[in-house]
This record gives sequence, C-alpha cells and structure tokens, in this order.
Amino acid sequence: INLTPDDLLKLMDDTRVSLSDQSTNPPSLFTSGIKNIFPVPEMHKIPLIGTIACGKPIYADQEYGYIETSIKADFCLRAQGDSMTGARIRNGDIVYCLAQPEVQNGEIAAVIIDDEATLKRFYSYGDTIVLHPENPDFPDLTYHGEEMANVRILGKAIEFRGKVR
Repeated sequence: INLTPDDLLKLMDDTRVSLSDQSTNPPSLFTSGIKNIFPVPEMHKIPLIGTIACGKPIYADQEYGYIETSIKADFCLRAQGDSMTGARIRNGDIVYCLAQPEVQNGEIAAVIIDDEATLKRFYSYGDTIVLHPENPDFPDLTYHGEEMANVRILGKAIEFRGKVR
C-alpha cells in the first residue's frame, strides 16, 4: 500500500508519534500527546493482611505485597464477599488502610472481632458498636457492653482498587 508505519499512525489519529528518528532526541511518550498512557508508578513493600471479609468475619493472615508509593497506607487487604458492594467494594478488590485504633462514625474500617477480620462502616453509640454493611442483604453486626472488648479497629479504609470488570 506504499505507506510507512508513520503514515499509518497519522491516518489513525491526530497524535504526533513517530517511529522514525528514534536515535535523535526522541519525544517522550508522556509528552507526545498520546492519551491514556501513564508512567508506571514507583512501588514499595506494604503488608497485605490476607483476605478480609465483606460478609461474615474470617481469620486474618499476614502476607506482603507491593503498591504505589503515592498511596499513603500502612497495610492492604483483599476483600472477600459482597457486604460492601454499596460502597463499590467488591469481592477480590484490594482495600488500602491507615493503621489507627479509632475511626469516626460512618467511616469504613478494618475491624478484628476476636481473631477474625471484617470490613464495615463503623458506628459507636456509648456502650454499643455497630458494624454496618453496605448491602441490604447483610445484617448489622452489633456489640454491646462487655462484647465491645472483643472488637478492635485495625485501621481506616482510605482507598480501594478493583479488578477491571
């Protein structure tokens, strides 16, 4: 068809990408006008505390993973279950958390109940703790008086990353 690769690129869109003359001061892909191309972020090691229930609490097991340094989190968890779908957290998503022993009412928290972890909206009313799911198919988890001693906040959920669906 008597077209060079550069000619084909020009026909496809209006970006100024060239496959020729790469040796003489090539333009950066990130400044050449190509949309939807981003640099690979710098990564760092962060604890991945296994899987956290978005449903019935499950045992928390600790591993390690790597995430972008731009995410200011102390640990991350892989969501399991469907109780937080109303907050757009689905089964298999990674939830990033700041380690802290307290959260404000209504914030999503990673919570340990005895030795099992769950992810829910946290509410405290005097001598009652309510862990509220974001799915009407699941009931609130409510703890009163002495039962509250078995509930410990691991941290506040600050971000999540879902799979491409």
